[in-house]
Amino acid sequence: MSLRLKTPLLAPHRLLSMIRWSSSAAAVATEHKEQPRLKTFLVYRWNPEVKGSKPKMQEYKVDLNQCGPMVLDALIKIKNEIDPTLTFRRSCREG
Repeated sequence: MSLRLKTPLLAPHRLLSMIRWSSSAAAVATEHKEQPRLKTFLVYRWNPEVKGSKPKMQEYKVDLNQCGPMVLDALIKIKNEIDPTLTFRRSCREG
């Protein structure tokens, strides 16, 4: 009586095909992580404390790979890492 496991053997060309597929899939995954997904946010800004100042649009570029999926996440990233003078009201995720 033999204790040999009965597993199907892969033909050499199938095994080689699987190795090629896994290495190319890993390369694509690595390439996708490295490419930034830049999104431009235009923020309407105005400083009421400065006499004669007029509202203006200010542009910020954020890599969406580096922040959460919501607009609030992007605004928080802008405030924390790009422009600490940005202020905004928020009430979502609080309740």
